[in-house]
Amino acid sequence: MKAVRFCCIWMIGLLLAVGCTGHAEQKKAEASEDVPCLPVSNKVEGQKIIKALSKAYGDNPNVTGDFIGSIRCPYFLEGHYFDGNTLVLQVRGDTLRARKILEEVSGSKAFRIEMMTDSTFSEKQLQGLLDELKRRYKALPRGRLKTNMVGWGRMAHFIEVTFIRNTPEARAEFRRLLIDSPAIRFSGPEEPVRNNATGVSEEYGISLYPEYTVYADTASTASFILLNGSGQHIRCGEHYFITYEGKDGQWYELPIHTVALDIAYGVAPGASRRFVARLYPDVNDNKPGCYRFFYEVSFVSREKIRMMAEFRLTDNYGNSKRAEKTPIPKMTGGNYVEAPKEDEKTVYQVVEEMPEFPGGMPALMEFIRKNLRHDKAEKKERVIIQIVVDKEGNATNPVVLRSTNPVLDEEALRIVSLMPKWKPGRQAGKNRNVKFVFPVTFEPSAQNTN
Repeated sequence: MKAVRFCCIWMIGLLLAVGCTGHAEQKKAEASEDVPCLPVSNKVEGQKIIKALSKAYGDNPNVTGDFIGSIRCPYFLEGHYFDGNTLVLQVRGDTLRARKILEEVSGSKAFRIEMMTDSTFSEKQLQGLLDELKRRYKALPRGRLKTNMVGWGRMAHFIEVTFIRNTPEARAEFRRLLIDSPAIRFSGPEEPVRNNATGVSEEYGISLYPEYTVYADTASTASFILLNGSGQHIRCGEHYFITYEGKDGQWYELPIHTVALDIAYGVAPGASRRFVARLYPDVNDNKPGCYRFFYEVSFVSREKIRMMAEFRLTDNYGNSKRAEKTPIPKMTGGNYVEAPKEDEKTVYQVVEEMPEFPGGMPALMEFIRKNLRHDKAEKKERVIIQIVVDKEGNATNPVVLRSTNPVLDEEALRIVSLMPKWKPGRQAGKNRNVKFVFPVTFEPSAQNTN
């Protein structure tokens, strides 16, 4: 379902005043109509209806999907979404009368009417709440809650907020500092997830080492060196996970936030790659002990190897400051080379505070959706873009990491030129030049404001 613009103060006030009533209040409303919906085999008919309603009720007849909340939209129509292939129109009041009007306007019967009640939330209400959430999130100072929030999204009947750690404390903090509404649901792991996975530190001449064997338990990152002494080209990406040893001797996953993008890096024979992993100490309250870093590599033949490197966290901060780098063994074809000393042009892969688009990742995805010329794609396509957010917050040096076709690549790069200034990344208290990767998704049926 596509996002729409809406601003209605009284609806937001209503949602905030209701308070948290539990999941029972989120149940789907029963349709009050007696007219059965015609069976549909795909979304084509529903998309035609949305297009017709957009022309009849939208502020801009050339924009598809942006009509809920428009001054031209009838008061009884409060939202739409797809339930499988079936278009559902959310209606308040007389559903039979609403169906008659909507059939006449759209020229179709291939939709279902959902009657909205006081215990359910429509697209119009949820969008108003989303707008308020975005405003409050933008004003929220950086801290535990902001770090813990992976993102949020609007579902058919509620807003889902995803945490790195979905604890009662995190939920209470969200409701206290941002918004307390029964329309909000939360996701993410609450209890530690057992994971006794193992890997290898060396295989086929490929080695993985922690750059330091010990870090402070307050450290925000830990770094690792991948050495390719196999004599073949290998591939690796951005995916990793970390486990820690519990008091019971079992191993558990450390909750982290990673952007799951299909990015591939090549490491030539005799070459190396330095990888920085984030530990989120303010979210996880990391304890001293043994930790394992897992990182997957593969040969051109697609054979995959799960590499593992052990490291420790300590509360003896004197020892952590005196820790020396792990000795890197010589390899056939070359040795590990230290990174050059930092200068004004140094570009970081990962820093303690990553660059942030105004409003965070949800706002970035919304910015892309609203400004992208979706009609340039015939089907859903995704282009992966990498930029460098410089010390002043400018989005610079855009490159296409994963291409679909030149036309879409060009459009994805155009989006970068429209971006406002970002919040720069920071390391050791200073602004840094930092790489940032994000997807640009083309959906031909999505809203297009150009």
